[in-house]
Amino acid sequence: MKKLNINDVIIKPYITEKTSKDMADNVYTFLVHLDATRDEVKRAIETIFAKSNAKVSKVNIIRIGKKSKKLSNYLGKTTRKKKAIVFLRKGSIPIYGADGVENTAQTDKDGKKKKGIKIIDTDKIMKQAEGTDE
Repeated sequence: MKKLNINDVIIKPYITEKTSKDMADNVYTFLVHLDATRDEVKRAIETIFAKSNAKVSKVNIIRIGKKSKKLSNYLGKTTRKKKAIVFLRKGSIPIYGADGVENTAQTDKDGKKKKGIKIIDTDKIMKQAEGTDE
């Protein structure tokens, strides 16, 4: 098995209602590369988010297989995924919350303001944490 680069291990954070509640308890969920192991995920999290002093205590990995989806008369399948649930000992990861979300005010055709949420680019945060700000 080929050893993965640290930046290729974590694909993106997996944010749902349940994972948002878990973030208060220092439990974060990520979509990771299909070949990633627990040790690689732990090393990637601690390296990428070194600025926030994140120390991983445990990593659980879940493989999600293909699911059948139907769009009108066509039958297809979704892609396989792999989720990593990361438990932190100390520190926090600036993905979502006060550091990760900005309120953006947009207007529609009638001139009324609509509330929107803009999630900050995680690639930018990862590069800042590594110290390779380009």
